[in-house]
Amino acid sequence: MRIRELAPEQRPRERLLAGQGETLSDGELLALLWGSGLRGRNAVELSQDLLARCSGLPALMGLGLQDWLELPGLGPAKACQLWASAELARRAARGAERPRITSPRAAGTYLLSRCQGWAEERFGLLALNAKGELLAERILSQGTATGTLISPREFFREALRYGATTALAFHNHPSGDPTPSREDVQLTRRLRAAGESLGVPLADHLVLGLERYHSFRADEGWDREAAG
Repeated sequence: MRIRELAPEQRPRERLLAGQGETLSDGELLALLWGSGLRGRNAVELSQDLLARCSGLPALMGLGLQDWLELPGLGPAKACQLWASAELARRAARGAERPRITSPRAAGTYLLSRCQGWAEERFGLLALNAKGELLAERILSQGTATGTLISPREFFREALRYGATTALAFHNHPSGDPTPSREDVQLTRRLRAAGESLGVPLADHLVLGLERYHSFRADEGWDREAAG
């Protein structure tokens, strides 16, 4: 059934205009941004389906632009609008209180909640200040289900752009297994070397899987190296 065929008191926009915005469900709020539906499926139904596939708002907020572009019924303009809305919400949440990421466990907890639902591999950066507070979070590369590419130059250029004193790298394995590959190990070595030469140490490199992660700092003994 089309939304316009619903009774006025059931339509999300009319309820919002009537001062009932806080009573709208997540699916109804998303439908207001989504706009029009498809033949046989209105925007509320499409929004509810997407929320169910993502298991709720947290994973939906982590969808990349390519994820939005691949959804049925969304053109480039609407996909960009939805991604931009999610990005503004993420920035507002970070601005209220900057997360502090001072250990592999803190990084793993923070990042695992954000990568759920990623169907392809993504490589990103957490730019941190001297207190371990998050200055910026950026996805620098997004690939297929089998891999993505990033260069140390691009990684640290972005970190320096935000005034980071340390930088944390992360990427996910869509297979769910966070065991690092040979390429992961080689890239981590290159990132560490580049960070040392630039005076912006690599705080860690986390490989994210399904509810598990591999921390190069913790699992490869970086702190023991420094102490030795």
